[in-house]
Amino acid sequence: MIGANTKTNKPAMIFLVLGLITIAFPLYLTVVIAFKQPSEMTNSISGILSLPSSWSLENFREAMRVTDFWNSLGNSLFITLVTVALSIVIHSMIGYAIGRNKAHSTGYNLVYLYIVSGMFVPFAILMMPLVKQTAQMGLNNRFGVILLYVVFYMPMNVLLYTGYLKNIPTALEEACPDCDVELNAGGQPIYYYVISVE
Repeated sequence: MIGANTKTNKPAMIFLVLGLITIAFPLYLTVVIAFKQPSEMTNSISGILSLPSSWSLENFREAMRVTDFWNSLGNSLFITLVTVALSIVIHSMIGYAIGRNKAHSTGYNLVYLYIVSGMFVPFAILMMPLVKQTAQMGLNNRFGVILLYVVFYMPMNVLLYTGYLKNIPTALEEACPDCDVELNAGGQPIYYYVISVE
């Protein structure tokens, strides 16, 4: 038998068991306390570790009411969707313009380096000044948050879009069959949409 000659590594086993307890015990307390009634929460060890006498969702309902959960969720979804849509449109156009021109233009290279250099500034340094500045400008609302997200995601997105477009040869744009009909009317925007976005 294979298992007959297998030796158990006791120190490793003890270490794994302790690790399991370290992870599982807080999770157990979180679940148990979440479903307990406030009257069941006592300072005694037995009261803390014991299972709820009756499982209840009242704590969740109260937390959602106090924190205005659904309004916060709606704001988060709205801000996320608008930010993603604007970032895809704006950052991809910037990346397309830079990716197609930076190889033979010093100006585009400087713009590219200026935008990408924003990645090296930690958000923690800018957080407090930005909060104060946006409040003074009246942008402490959803529009202000969307604007900040679009700006903060710009360096990374422009870097990715530019690198992606560098791998698409210009000959592919020139050979694009869907662009022939609208080439005179659209020019570069048609190339951008069909090749880079689709």
